[in-house]
Amino acid sequence: MTFKLPHPPSAQAGTHELADYAELLCWIRGSTSESEIVADLGRLDDNETNDGCHDDEDKHAEMLDEVMNEIEHRETACGSGYPFTLDSTGTVLKCDCPDPENAQSIVYMYLLLSTRLKMKDNRIHASIDGTYLLETLSAQVLKTYLGQSKARSLVFGTSSQSTFRNKVDNLCQELREGSGFRNPHNTLTYTKDGKLDAVAWVPFADGLPGQLIVFAQCKTGTSWRDSTTQLQPGDFVRLWIEGNVFVTPLKAFCVSEAVDRAKWEEYNTLAGVLLDRCRLVEFSRNIPDETVSEIRTWTLAAKKTTGLD
Repeated sequence: MTFKLPHPPSAQAGTHELADYAELLCWIRGSTSESEIVADLGRLDDNETNDGCHDDEDKHAEMLDEVMNEIEHRETACGSGYPFTLDSTGTVLKCDCPDPENAQSIVYMYLLLSTRLKMKDNRIHASIDGTYLLETLSAQVLKTYLGQSKARSLVFGTSSQSTFRNKVDNLCQELREGSGFRNPHNTLTYTKDGKLDAVAWVPFADGLPGQLIVFAQCKTGTSWRDSTTQLQPGDFVRLWIEGNVFVTPLKAFCVSEAVDRAKWEEYNTLAGVLLDRCRLVEFSRNIPDETVSEIRTWTLAAKKTTGLD
């Protein structure tokens, strides 16, 4: 069973679940160690299927080595945006979070919570929808990734609060490509967003069509794996846009989870350019203050529902 708050991970939890659990414990307590996590896992075993086997401690110790290796990887991948620090022994995790002066660390904590909370039922905190925040964040991160000074981006998904027709019309106007919404069925009923949540592009000064465009889908939580092939930019353009978009947009997939590197090749093949938690954090250094404020507000309110205090 996947680790979801307010419940602790099961005794069968994998490396990435336990790494998230270690980070959450560290956030609540200020620090945590391998021995504390092993003790927690021991209690979980006692509550589940432990038959008294003394090999469990060795099994947990081996698993915790993998967890700390994963945390080291996250520290490298996020750079200055990682809100935790491993001590010199590599066994104690300390919290530097969330640093109010470091937007990236605030983004990390938001992504951590929006992975482990049940976002279908527990996504709104302080009157802010946490799933919509990911669409906004992803659009801004893609802009930074493509080149902050020149690139542009917009939110296309549900959080844009507009009709699908209007969103397509606006997209064509912003891109200066295509002539507007195409209704293939000649009906008044359309899709909500065609699985498209965020768009980023790099325009030329001549204003002519033919440019680098990225279409992205965004997913909080952990059940995104079956959605990696839903968005097909070429099909979206052919189905919903009248006129020409001369260069087929690239595909990106933005997720709040820190993705298992062992399956990275598979997920990138299916999803396009994959921006997981660490990649989103790496390129979140230039997000607007308003977005940082909303993310901070949601995160601090959502923290109170973790059940880990």
